[in-house]
Amino acid sequence: MRTPIQEPIWYSYPGMIAVVTARYNGKQNVMASGWHTYIGSNPGMYGISLQKKAYTYHMIEKSGVFGVHFLPANCSEFIQAVGTCSGSEIDKFQTFNIPYENGLKADIPVLTDAYFAYECEVKSITTIADQEWIVGEIVQRYQDKELFLDDGLPNLAKLAIPIHIGRSTYRILDDKAPEKIHTFN
Repeated sequence: MRTPIQEPIWYSYPGMIAVVTARYNGKQNVMASGWHTYIGSNPGMYGISLQKKAYTYHMIEKSGVFGVHFLPANCSEFIQAVGTCSGSEIDKFQTFNIPYENGLKADIPVLTDAYFAYECEVKSITTIADQEWIVGEIVQRYQDKELFLDDGLPNLAKLAIPIHIGRSTYRILDDKAPEKIHTFN
């Protein structure tokens, strides 16, 4: 039975993990972010939450741009790895042999394994509690159209999506997961 608790715990999982990239002054980094969301559509805006002490935060703050990537399930170990070590200590691109291309409109690495990605230009950074809420205008989108249906939904017969359950645990969303369609009149 659900009861009131006093422990300062947070619950927002399961959820998708976004992989964030940044580049500044000849260095680049990649990190996993569980706290992110699409904010608006005209213009398209995306928000990510990072700690101010994060290596990626400083790159974004100075460069004014960042990338947001969504990777398939076969990359879940990579997602976990880039989310648990600091780019201030290792070059994650070299250590994990990460393939990327340069952004078309922002000076960022765009991960070639991403099935969907955004290049974003920072519009605001706001301190909220112990996090920095970074809002970026989407200036470029990337999509592997072969992995999506005509209605824009992911084609789960071709794309398996990693869903982060918490800690180091992922479940896979694919065409084997039960589907429920709810139509309302």
